[in-house]
Amino acid sequence: MDPRPRARDGLRALAETAIAACAYIAISLAAVRYLDLSMLFSDSWSAAERKVGSGFLVGATTQLLLVLAGAYLLRSIDLRRAIGRTFAPAPLKAWSIAFAATMIHLGTVLFVVLPQPQRVAEASSLNLLLSLIPAADGWSQEMFFRGYVLFRLARANIPGLAQILFSGLLFAAIHIGYAGHGWAAVSPLFGTFILGSFYAWAVRSGRGSLLPAVLGHILIVAVAQPWLALAR
Repeated sequence: MDPRPRARDGLRALAETAIAACAYIAISLAAVRYLDLSMLFSDSWSAAERKVGSGFLVGATTQLLLVLAGAYLLRSIDLRRAIGRTFAPAPLKAWSIAFAATMIHLGTVLFVVLPQPQRVAEASSLNLLLSLIPAADGWSQEMFFRGYVLFRLARANIPGLAQILFSGLLFAAIHIGYAGHGWAAVSPLFGTFILGSFYAWAVRSGRGSLLPAVLGHILIVAVAQPWLALAR
């Protein structure tokens, strides 16, 4: 049997997911950069806090709309399948992988990265809103970077390990520049690559269920993301 058609299918799938990821990331970053909704937030917040709130709101809304548009306007069968697997039951192995990855990532952020980790537990409207607003990222990013990417690559018979690593790589790419400029721009990439790869492993181990990865991602966003953004 001629292996060339299969190889072409694999390369086409890799190219499609890479191009889609570049578009997803570029549109999300452009929206955050050029749309300002800081006027929606309390005057009691500092300018930096309102800017972060605006970025979170614009980013979460944009990424949610991109996923829905891809699924129902562009009619991506892989995105629609991912959305349908949001609440699918997952075996214990998938939950264990996602839980371990989430706890290790949160522990690293809280005890190594954040300069004032005690602020995470502050009871304030600032903490509440900045935790809730970007929580949708935990769903939309999992639909794209785990659901769409893994399901598309699986249809092209890409090996499982390559699916996992490519998903982690694309997920890391959306975090370039998140922590600042210079070295800080690339410092989150290793951690997010590892996290994304483990979540991809959880999805594959969970027979395509995205629920463990979605819940773990939402927890990380709610607990750590506000203070990572404000620490820049």
